[in-house]
Amino acid sequence: MITIDFYNTLDAELTQIIEKYKDDKFLKIQKGEQAENNKKSYALLIWFLEFYAKKGDYLSYITDSNFLINNKNGNQEKDTFKDIDSSCDVIFDNIDNFGNKVFYIVQSKWNNAENSKGEISTTEIKKALNDFETILRGDTNKVNQKLQKKLENLYEHLKNNGEVKFIFLSLCKANPKSEDNIKSFLAGQEKTKVEIIDIDRLKLDYIDRKFKKIDPINPLENYYNPEEIKIPLQVERLGMDRGNYIKIEKPFDAYVFLVRPKTIFELFDHYGFYLFFKNVRNPLLQSDFNREIEKTALDNPAYFWYYNNGITAITYAPFPVIRPQAENLELNGLQIINGAQTVYSIYSAYKNASPAKKAEMDSEILITLRLLKSGGEDFDLNVTRFTNSQNPVQDRDFCANDPIQEKLQREFYNTKFWYQKRNGEFRRKDQDVKEVLDNKGVKIIPNHIFATTYLAYHLQDPVSVFKNFQQIGQSHKDLIFLSHKEHPEGLYERIFNDKTDYEDMLCSFCVFDIIFQRTPLKFESTAKTNLYHLLALFKIVFTKYIHKKLNDKVSIKKYIIKLYEENNKEIILKTFKFLNLFVKKQLGELEDKISEEQNIEKHIKFLTTLSYYERIRDELESLDLDITEIEKTEITDIKELIIEGSSDDDDKGSH
Repeated sequence: MITIDFYNTLDAELTQIIEKYKDDKFLKIQKGEQAENNKKSYALLIWFLEFYAKKGDYLSYITDSNFLINNKNGNQEKDTFKDIDSSCDVIFDNIDNFGNKVFYIVQSKWNNAENSKGEISTTEIKKALNDFETILRGDTNKVNQKLQKKLENLYEHLKNNGEVKFIFLSLCKANPKSEDNIKSFLAGQEKTKVEIIDIDRLKLDYIDRKFKKIDPINPLENYYNPEEIKIPLQVERLGMDRGNYIKIEKPFDAYVFLVRPKTIFELFDHYGFYLFFKNVRNPLLQSDFNREIEKTALDNPAYFWYYNNGITAITYAPFPVIRPQAENLELNGLQIINGAQTVYSIYSAYKNASPAKKAEMDSEILITLRLLKSGGEDFDLNVTRFTNSQNPVQDRDFCANDPIQEKLQREFYNTKFWYQKRNGEFRRKDQDVKEVLDNKGVKIIPNHIFATTYLAYHLQDPVSVFKNFQQIGQSHKDLIFLSHKEHPEGLYERIFNDKTDYEDMLCSFCVFDIIFQRTPLKFESTAKTNLYHLLALFKIVFTKYIHKKLNDKVSIKKYIIKLYEENNKEIILKTFKFLNLFVKKQLGELEDKISEEQNIEKHIKFLTTLSYYERIRDELESLDLDITEIEKTEITDIKELIIEGSSDDDDKGSH
């Protein structure tokens, strides 16, 4: 979903809100040129409150009238009218999960579709910060009654050393230049935060909820890292003075406890999805598996422990020392690395249960909790990997939370291809999701396909692609998503690093897809072909062609992406056909005297030996290309261009 598509989707929802609340006093009085803008800004605040805070009674939060601000200039005092100028404000307080009151002041600014492509102007940021500073100083005069009451509550809150957070909500992109303005505003302002929520953040959160069915991080809640805070935990002793837990000391500290549903409910109620930062898959809000867990908890609570594998969690040093009689512990942080579906299902079932049903659940349900001391990043990842090994989790799923994977996914959201970093991440089986994706022309592409084509085309290593397919067939280990620390031939760091550019990945995929769509192959069937070798060599010859045809300053990747988007694929197919003939000549296929045995041997070396492939690549690089040879090439059935060439080890599996 490119930004403009999201803008149009959101704008349509704002229009629906305006229609839904058409009898609202503020909406009814809007007249003149700014009326539509004011209505949209007002609707954006309502949307924001409903989307994040899930507040339906918005009227008690939004300051629905203009107000006067007392500005002092030297010895003169002048009351100036603060026009709403397409922005609206909301002031409200909220009790966070730790029982602390926080005041939120949110200003929204709607803008048209064209402006959504650009950055928020520093002038707008400065203006918002000036408004926020005015509120903090208390330099307000002649405000409407509702706002006056809110401000009185706010100032009492500030006197009591309370925390306040200012949010600027805009349908533009964030402006890095505003960071200095924010730092200047916050200088000396203890317990005060400022957050800019731009259109990219809104789009990411919208995709999370709409297409992944997971709740995004709520800006109207305090951020806390459950790795760094003290977390209370109540364990079950079953009425005994000692026992009902197992302690492991070597080689790593660990406990095995029993806990009740109330404990799980309170954990998630306090810390939410922050508990699952290191999990390979956050709990989905809607899933058949979750519903089955909930059904067991509600209908057959006595059977729950027998049917459920329990939860595995990591805590951090210092590891707790526990008395035999202890029922309440304090942990130094907590991360649930296996059992996220169990946690969320218990939470949902318990939250919606009647008091009598909650009592029954707490009486009959026991959940096994394995609590491990963190052994560092590598140990924690391996524990996560192996505790999830019995579930249908792929190697790539264990890398899904890496910053580089999240960065690539965010960048691909600006294209028609969405980068799937985790198996089953997008809920394509949901009819409403499928319809939206189809209407927007969005295609979900697993990251292993992007990585495979990128390794062959951009990194010029098709031999590693071929060998990885063999490795998957033999051991079901995907080297692309294994570190060299885990496997001597692991490719992860080679592919994913600070030089990895999403446009290079997209370009690699575009070339692959143009050729692939002209073949009868399925993706897994490409494992035993020379497709990736031709894909790698294509980069050499096409670069030569474009530089001769146009000039050497043309960005090849952008040019290819443009051809793909315009469905102008003829020159790519012609180049591919020319390239195929060149490779056949190098392999000696067109020489009558070469034996079938020699032909097979050359093909196997071409596919499996990097030096042999590089020899052909060097020949192509030294070629004085005549571009007319490519342009006069006829495009025929591309099937004949893809040859099978597996070595003795057949590929028995793939992605």
